[in-house]
Amino acid sequence: MGGQAFASHDPPLPTPRMPFEIFSTVLEKAQSALRQHYAYVESPIEAPGKTTYGDVDLLITGAFTKEFDPVKTRWNEVADSLAKILGAKASLRHSGISIVNLAVPWPGEYQGEDKYVQIDVHYVHSLERFQWELFHQSHGDMWNIIGSTIRRFGLTVNDRGLYLRIPEIELLDRKKSLVFLTESPTEVLEFLGLDEATWWKQFDSQGAMFEYAATCSLFWVRDKDREEAEFDVIGDLPAEAGQEGGEAGKKKLKHNDRQRMSKRPIFNDWINEFIPRCREEGRFTEQRATREQIRDEAFEKFGVKKEYEERLVVWKLARHEDELWRDVIKGSVPTEDIDPQFRAAAIRLIKGVVMEGQEFEGRSPEAVRKDEDGFYDLAAVKMWVEANWERAGEIGMVRQQARAQQMMKEKEEKKRKTAEEAAKNVEKKV
Repeated sequence: MGGQAFASHDPPLPTPRMPFEIFSTVLEKAQSALRQHYAYVESPIEAPGKTTYGDVDLLITGAFTKEFDPVKTRWNEVADSLAKILGAKASLRHSGISIVNLAVPWPGEYQGEDKYVQIDVHYVHSLERFQWELFHQSHGDMWNIIGSTIRRFGLTVNDRGLYLRIPEIELLDRKKSLVFLTESPTEVLEFLGLDEATWWKQFDSQGAMFEYAATCSLFWVRDKDREEAEFDVIGDLPAEAGQEGGEAGKKKLKHNDRQRMSKRPIFNDWINEFIPRCREEGRFTEQRATREQIRDEAFEKFGVKKEYEERLVVWKLARHEDELWRDVIKGSVPTEDIDPQFRAAAIRLIKGVVMEGQEFEGRSPEAVRKDEDGFYDLAAVKMWVEANWERAGEIGMVRQQARAQQMMKEKEEKKRKTAEEAAKNVEKKV
């Protein structure tokens, strides 16, 4: 929450930014108290160069007793217990998630003053998720930096893990394009060519963090002397684009990344200072992989080739069937100078023949049969529809009239039975 959760509290509780000595005192005391009740208690590694802190973030899991375990006790009761052991003046809970914001008095000589430290405690329900959350939240803007590097190679990291994106799907449905790879920090760092031992230490400076991020095997900078290339930036830039930085590079960033630059000073420095400096110095100018190579490496390392290909086939088939219905069937039946009911009857019958396997005049037309993968010859289907829609409309209207007559007959029969039942009831009463 960045230390602002209690601004709207009634009454508001001031939680000003803290110097390091206050932050470290509160963090150490909170960790010590929580470790009496949980097997795992950690705080994400802070970004380098910070002189003040907005809040204290803590991740916990592995409760020793029922009282502190949200699996066995309602979260509100667990949150009350956490507030008690941490000496909170007030607490805020959030529906559906095991997170509590606590306002604790400033420590030591500042006690008694009307200001507080915000502590955000997040209970994570498995050790695997705990390790990932700790990994993903560490080093501040690190994942904004690495994310902008690996995105063009078809990789995405979010709060659940590392994913491979299917390019044929991502522009139309980004969520459906994601194929899960791993939530293991070790596997992610190894796959990206980043040293794990270095990751789990705080960086001494922003420059040191940038140098580390640049060791990612997918990071490369387009040489300043290389001929300018034009790329379509509606989607992600291709791996071949390289990082450019500066004003020219900023224009090619996704909208979200440009927004991050305006709000995140470290990310802004990465784009506007570090990358242009690398270009000037001729550093990291070698492209070491293509998107296709990274995809194949992911197939081999994480065993997702079958899922990737099956997902792609399902997507292509869905798109194919949508085109079949929208353009080939509906689009091939005229809309002008035709009775709407007749057109609707023709389309309904054609859909049944083409997409549902019904017979047309006693047989299944060869032109509308699918291949072994479930795909149609759209040109052949279109020719068949154009040649037969009028006959389909005639048959459809006859069937529609027959259904209408049948429904009327059934309605009359129901009314007759209802009347007979009513008459019998009257006779019984008499």
